[in-house]
Amino acid sequence: MNKTEHIILRCTTGEKKIIGQLAKKSGLNLSEYCRRQAIHGEVKAIPKLTQEEIGYFHLLKTYCTHFNRLSSLIRKKDPGLVEEIRQLVKKLTQLQQRIT
Repeated sequence: MNKTEHIILRCTTGEKKIIGQLAKKSGLNLSEYCRRQAIHGEVKAIPKLTQEEIGYFHLLKTYCTHFNRLSSLIRKKDPGLVEEIRQLVKKLTQLQQRIT
């Protein structure tokens, strides 16, 4: 979507510096940070991940998929094991969602 409208915001040099630092910390440019802050009321600061960390999270997602498949295969044979696998998948999914 094209962003063609402008909003002028006046602030002190110090305020602009603080807002800029918060934007950088959250991985956004100044405009996107201000837009999200105004619309949603908060912007979560998530540090930029290294390529290695991104690789680990892709690996975790793959593991989640494989655990779900294993769970489907053994569902009829051992319901207790299925529940343990579900809990592990849930924890891995929560971790993955928290980071991405």
